[in-house]
Amino acid sequence: MNMPPGTRKVLQAIWKSKKPNSKAEIVRATGFSLATVTEHVETLVRSNLIIEVEMGNSTGGRRPRLLAFNHEAGYIIGIDLESTHVQVGITDLNCSVVSSKASDIDVAAGPAAVLEHIREMIYSLLDESNIEISRIKGIGMGVPGPVEYSTGLPASLPIMPGWDRYPILQFLSQHFDCACYVDNNVYTRALGERTVEGVSGIDNLIFLKIGNGIGAGIICNGQIYRGSTECAGDVGHINIGQDLLCYCGNRGCLETIAGGRAIVRRAEEIARNGQSEILAKIMATNGKLSLEDFNRAVRESDPSAVELIRECGFQIGNVIAGLINFFNPSLVCIGGRVSEVGDVLLASIRQAIYHRSLPLSTRNLIIQQSLLGEKGGIIGAAVLTVDKIIEDSLKKTKEGIFSF
Repeated sequence: MNMPPGTRKVLQAIWKSKKPNSKAEIVRATGFSLATVTEHVETLVRSNLIIEVEMGNSTGGRRPRLLAFNHEAGYIIGIDLESTHVQVGITDLNCSVVSSKASDIDVAAGPAAVLEHIREMIYSLLDESNIEISRIKGIGMGVPGPVEYSTGLPASLPIMPGWDRYPILQFLSQHFDCACYVDNNVYTRALGERTVEGVSGIDNLIFLKIGNGIGAGIICNGQIYRGSTECAGDVGHINIGQDLLCYCGNRGCLETIAGGRAIVRRAEEIARNGQSEILAKIMATNGKLSLEDFNRAVRESDPSAVELIRECGFQIGNVIAGLINFFNPSLVCIGGRVSEVGDVLLASIRQAIYHRSLPLSTRNLIIQQSLLGEKGGIIGAAVLTVDKIIEDSLKKTKEGIFSF
């Protein structure tokens, strides 16, 4: 038997507030009567999902008891898979990171090899953190491409051979006895960003992830917008008028100019042409460049590298400006490995947005760097998992009490 909608709504309100709540605050958040809230709270306290943490300030009568989500009732595994690396983290039920580790990886090696590597990372992290596997209540995973969210099956993507409709959830369920969820890692990052104070109350935002690929996670009216076939936000394949061939088969995609792979390719051309002393030295030593090498050159104010990243920022900003005119968000948040280059990119994106967007759309618009940085992916995967466990997977025990 699923948790009654009313009890679930009360639990969601307490969890999403990220702070202790009085019953009066829960009444305001849910629209329920005090008697109804009290009934649901008693059920959740018996289930150990909600705990009384402290006394609130009096407003004339007795001091109210404050209620909080019991974040110590278990742990969540968050996985953020990119095309060339992966991060695995353990969070509490408030989605605060307890421990994490990262590893280079190549998704082109295929799902079996990659998922086995991730499984070993999880076991290693549990061992290092001295956490029993039985305390893991759910696993959330973000992957670098479209996902049929309703089934957890990834869609076909040229950079991920062998992953098309691979049963990731089945693999995870074979090794971990808990709820498992898979989503596009741009969407999970957008969910993660909304845990940040000051962002959590924003219901319309665009999270732009600039890595090897470029994608947008769209929060519309407080919910992830997925589109009719669950692939909304693939802005990296918007045409910007160039003639370069993209891996998708089209020409002129944004990623062919401003994606991580394109930036490295163009940086190597700069190095070979002798336009950058810094990049030329690194390439002479290593035989190739990485995105981190390029970011370092920008941070050291190499003129050619700075000029290149400014051009990329302007192209990205032009595309985002169109989305802003259409969607009218309150916030545009920039994340991903390319964004780690710093303020030069952000400034160029802002310049293009303000130049191309309508003044009415940008009057109160905030454009900022991701506040979670590299941990955003695992936090977002954990947020997805806890939210879905609360929504879908809380079951009634024989004693009539709900628990994870």
